[in-house]
Amino acid sequence: MAYNQNQLKQSDISVSTTSISGFQNPDQRKLYDFSDRVAELMPEESPFFVYLSKVAKNPVDDPVFRFLENRTVTNWTSRNFSLAANVNGGSAVTAGNSYDFTVDDGSGSAISFLTKGMVVAVNTVDSTAGWSQALVRVESAPSIGSSSTTFTGRIVDVSNANVSGYNVLSNNDACQIVGTSFEEGTGSPDTFSDTLDDDYGYTQIFKTACELTNTAIATRHRGYANEFDRIWAQKLREHKVDIERAMLFGQRARVNGIQYTEGLVGHIVKNVNPTADDSALSYSSGSAYYRSVAQAELTYDRLLSDLEVIFDPARGGASERLVLASLPVVTFFNKLGDGAFLDASIGSASNMPYRMNFDKADGAFGHQLLNINTIHGSLYLVKEPLFRGMASGMMLMADMSNVAYRPLVGNGLNRDTQIHTNVQSADEDLRKDMILTEAGLEITLPEVHALYNVEGI
Repeated sequence: MAYNQNQLKQSDISVSTTSISGFQNPDQRKLYDFSDRVAELMPEESPFFVYLSKVAKNPVDDPVFRFLENRTVTNWTSRNFSLAANVNGGSAVTAGNSYDFTVDDGSGSAISFLTKGMVVAVNTVDSTAGWSQALVRVESAPSIGSSSTTFTGRIVDVSNANVSGYNVLSNNDACQIVGTSFEEGTGSPDTFSDTLDDDYGYTQIFKTACELTNTAIATRHRGYANEFDRIWAQKLREHKVDIERAMLFGQRARVNGIQYTEGLVGHIVKNVNPTADDSALSYSSGSAYYRSVAQAELTYDRLLSDLEVIFDPARGGASERLVLASLPVVTFFNKLGDGAFLDASIGSASNMPYRMNFDKADGAFGHQLLNINTIHGSLYLVKEPLFRGMASGMMLMADMSNVAYRPLVGNGLNRDTQIHTNVQSADEDLRKDMILTEAGLEITLPEVHALYNVEGI
């Protein structure tokens, strides 16, 4: 859905600060909802906040908000695990016989989704010498321990007797579910329970004041007839950029009674160790991807391999990412056209058509996008002006279906961006208005987001 992204004009500011603010009655304090106007003001200065406020706003009625995460999609998509011990003491197994099985998730944790009647394929051989598997039916209700799961399994069949070791089931052999199987006339199968992960976030109170003496307000200035309107426009932009910075770089904390919201970049750099240069990205439940990479290593092949992991449907993310990139990173991407990176995007002598497609387009919310379509998913590259200085090499891939802007709204009071007029003391000969926002950022399934730091850029 597209939104009108015309910049807030001086006339709009004048209307909002004079006609509706009650200059005619300066002792009267008024409050006005200004959330939409703030989001639409200079959208190119704070693209992340604009996207959040337009497509990912979800009000909350508690300054400490909780949310649930469901990672069961990983189980449904793959349901891969491993043998945690040799079967039959490491000796060959025979089709039709039953044996004791011990399995885990591959990293020393029990699995909970096995039930009686499931059919398990065990990869008994996976090498240059050939490939083979054994089919096993779970014959007993699995017993779930602290580090492994045990059950009695019947060998249904073993494949490829031409491959050495085809009928030996060894520790660390890979396993996956390949359906269920039941006798005629049997009743309903057993079930298993699943749990949701819960997490929490804080709302943060943002305040920006606009103050000018009545003498200055009454003075006609060159360029701007009303000096208060000029300063007011600047303060609105300052307030919005402050929120943008917090949603990017903030870290969740409560210190001396003051709450701080979590930013997406702040969350990643706080909780994830970066993968260096050309090393492969690896999945870790609850952890985002974070790569610190030299310019020379950010090649077409490197990026495409990374996207294979980032867009893995087993992780539960969407098929597209909003990519916030610093100006140097955007420039770097465009310079790659001199090499094979872009040359291979729409076909080349190597006969590899449509590996990547790069298009410039005017996207929603007034932002110019570099649309990068890949075989794994779509990237929508947007310039992030706040990625500069210490963040000049950053590129953030955000799954907008798993972040939410959470303004505090409850009991008839909306704490999304509000204008409080005439907050000066009664005896002060000046005009002071205040912009206030109380909101936080919710980050779910961190593993669907990715951060790059392009070194030396």
